[in-house]
Amino acid sequence: MGNACSGDFFMPFPPARGYPSEDVLGMGQKSKFRYLLTVASCCGLTGSSIGILTNSFGVFYASVSTSLGVGRGAIATHATLAMLSIALLSPLAAKLLQRIPLRLYLSAGVLLGAGSTLLLAFSRNIWAFYVLGVIKGIGVAFFGVIPVTSIISNWFLKSHGLAVGLALSFSGLCGAVFSPLFSFIIESAGWQAAFICMAVFSLILALPGVFTLRLAPQEVSLSPYGGGAPVSLPTSQQKAGVSKAKLYLPALALTCGFSVLACAITSVGQHFPTVAEAAGLSAQVGAMMVSAGMVGNIISKLIIGLLSDHKGPFFANACMIAINGAAMAVLLRLPANAPAAVGTAFFFGAIYSVGAAGIPLLTQRVFGREQYTAAFSIVQIFANGGSALALTIIGLVYDLTGSCNPVLIGSIVIQAANLAMLAALYQMGRRRAA
Repeated sequence: MGNACSGDFFMPFPPARGYPSEDVLGMGQKSKFRYLLTVASCCGLTGSSIGILTNSFGVFYASVSTSLGVGRGAIATHATLAMLSIALLSPLAAKLLQRIPLRLYLSAGVLLGAGSTLLLAFSRNIWAFYVLGVIKGIGVAFFGVIPVTSIISNWFLKSHGLAVGLALSFSGLCGAVFSPLFSFIIESAGWQAAFICMAVFSLILALPGVFTLRLAPQEVSLSPYGGGAPVSLPTSQQKAGVSKAKLYLPALALTCGFSVLACAITSVGQHFPTVAEAAGLSAQVGAMMVSAGMVGNIISKLIIGLLSDHKGPFFANACMIAINGAAMAVLLRLPANAPAAVGTAFFFGAIYSVGAAGIPLLTQRVFGREQYTAAFSIVQIFANGGSALALTIIGLVYDLTGSCNPVLIGSIVIQAANLAMLAALYQMGRRRAA
């Protein structure tokens, strides 16, 4: 068992059946186009589902809450309900991914996600926002992180971390580009027009993936990247054997706990407009902070993928958590200075790499390729649950206290707990591998 790990953790299960072993990695003479197309299409899905529909929603808080006459915590509940829907639907989404044609699977998710966002433009009460938040979450569950990371896991043996980081970094790029764009549209044409644009852009980005992606390379007579000659798909009996294998519960509990807390911190970024306002800065600076956080998101996801390939996901996650914790310490004493605010938000963006790329990479290292989808669907419940609850809690804390400092202090404490859980999970792996 100890030889199965070339990084900083053990592989408790053998390599996936039907795939070649690590010692035959190499592309041979195969064209790279299909692999590049797969990553590019996954970029479109993450940019649409995460970058636009999820990460860019924060710029709507102030304008929509004022228009509807409700608190920002009430508007944040829309995002909370969306995240809870993603969490609760994750196990079902993982199961249906293997049973429904991928094109139909992705089409349903895209239509629900973009369609519900379009209807937000015509909503005039908070209850409509809540219902549409649930529908949007259901849609995102079917064309977001679970299908993207599962597809990449099937398509890439070599450079898997880089492929995951690259695909998920596009969500940060879209957040960086579209957050200020939506903020501009809100100021010039109103939030209703901004929601229409959000729906249209999300649809455009997702469509290439709907029409080009395949769940596994064997469907187009290819092998996973780095895997040599094409191999057959696992049989139904092999899949049944994998599904019946029990997940190691102590490791699952720690991974879920880490995911809850790490993803809770990502929700702080959606409240950057509020942080900027509290520091005496303009709403435009707040939007720039959101954008800077998304730029940090992009770069950190690429870095965490490379670090995971070379040093392992434990080291990679720990580095990003440390950078984020330092940024939040600066936010506690944020001066009324736009460059300082934007620069700090950039380094805060390191946490997005943990929530989006770090947790999937960690889950695959702990449970192996065979049990990745089953384990990650459970981890996603807790990850999205953490994001969902934090979105509302942060908004309510600000409504009650008029300050973001309690949230930032609590977040720094949470990051210390995250590092402790990573260390415990690492030590658990070493004991089992011994």
